[in-house]
Amino acid sequence: MHGHAVAKDIQRTSEDLLQVETGSLYPALHRLEAQALISASWELSDKGKRARFYRLTAKGKKHLAAEQSKWQAFSRAMGLILNPTEQEGQ
Repeated sequence: MHGHAVAKDIQRTSEDLLQVETGSLYPALHRLEAQALISASWELSDKGKRARFYRLTAKGKKHLAAEQSKWQAFSRAMGLILNPTEQEGQ
């Protein structure tokens, strides 16, 4: 998807809890592209305007899976720390 759609998708998917500003989004997209985690190409948007579309590369998909695994472990650890009484009965 193109940059604006990426920001809107993050906002919608997070039920409006996360909003990525363009000043943060585009530098992040450029860093990901420089690391070959995403590829970019110029295409026409749904509105017929020229826009830069971004796609995960194979390397990016592998990296995403590793980062998701790390996040799940971190999230579980934080849950255990923040809710220790829930673990006492188990």
